[in-house]
Amino acid sequence: MICEICGKTIQGKVFNVRVEGASVKVCDKCSRFGTDRQSWSKFGKAPIESEGLVLPTKPRMSVGQPKTKDEYSLVDDYHILIRDTRESKSWSQKDLARKINEKESIIHHIETGGFSPSDELIQKLERILNIKLKDKLDTGIDISKSKQNLKETTIGDIIKIKKK
Repeated sequence: MICEICGKTIQGKVFNVRVEGASVKVCDKCSRFGTDRQSWSKFGKAPIESEGLVLPTKPRMSVGQPKTKDEYSLVDDYHILIRDTRESKSWSQKDLARKINEKESIIHHIETGGFSPSDELIQKLERILNIKLKDKLDTGIDISKSKQNLKETTIGDIIKIKKK
């Protein structure tokens, strides 16, 4: 069995922990990252009873081909683009804030690059300023051909993909 956080083969007990609300099967080392730690048998086949609870054995879905969902990322110079467009319309930060129903300090933080706007805020800014703040994300990474050549994607694989 493979640890769903670090991706290593689990030697010994398998722990079922909750990480950010998701139930994941992890090795002993990664079990510290979660809560509600319950151990499984060495091979992950038969659940161990814990306080009257029996954890169900459920087949894992294999990843196969990743779904082709268009992902978008914030453009690198978003803060400069927002500031320049606002200034070209002769609006103050206060004016822009009023138009999108946000605080002036939020606009200031965005324009100085100290704050990444939420998707909702990005949509408001794109609409009111008539600009495009998101680009289609091209990871160029084929998840099915990861270095581990596994049929399951781990959380560690996803973290590596997002960092690139």
